[in-house]
Amino acid sequence: MAGAFNVWWAKMSPYYAKANVEMFVGLGIMSFFYYKLSYGGKKKAVQSKPAH
Repeated sequence: MAGAFNVWWAKMSPYYAKANVEMFVGLGIMSFFYYKLSYGGKKKAVQSKPAH
């Protein structure tokens, strides 16, 4: 069983390693744009007055 897994992993690891890096790059870019859209590039949440 472990031998079959090692053979499968030797074939598939370059694909998964590359897909994993691309996923993290895409996630970073998307979170950056989400931050820019939600805060508008300003620190509105920090500068706003307290609600109460």
